Amino acid sequence: MSDTTAKKLPDFQSTTIHGRIAYMEMVTYQEQEFLSVTLAHTISENTDVRIRFTNSNGLLTAFRNGNLVIGQELTVNGNIKGIRAFYMKDDELVPLKYPELQLRCTGYIFGSKPQVKAETSVPAAVATPKTEPTLETIPF
Repeated sequence: MSDTTAKKLPDFQSTTIHGRIAYMEMVTYQEQEFLSVTLAHTISENTDVRIRFTNSNGLLTAFRNGNLVIGQELTVNGNIKGIRAFYMKDDELVPLKYPELQLRCTGYIFGSKPQVKAETSVPAAVATPKTEPTLETIPF
């Protein structure tokens, strides 16, 4: 006789990941709003992954207030819900460029925002006039 009840196993898939926000969008589903976030994380020199999770709490508020931007560092912790490395296209299995981890976010820490690039070009109308050297003596 077999037992059909599911066994309660320990939760070993908890993780903490640090990366940069690659994509965000506000989504409405069944009259509830939440923020869908994709985080870019580098595992090793040759391996990058994407971490996907949703949040309807503090991250959504920060996004609405403009305090959460693309490129900002973010540290998240949570439980891994799934891993995806392929998708179907025209009945063919195609590998993703970056494997994805789906995460149930339980906490987060904001990091630094990306630096604003300064304008280096000087308009022609504001060009500095050149001065010519003189050979006059200067009294000491």
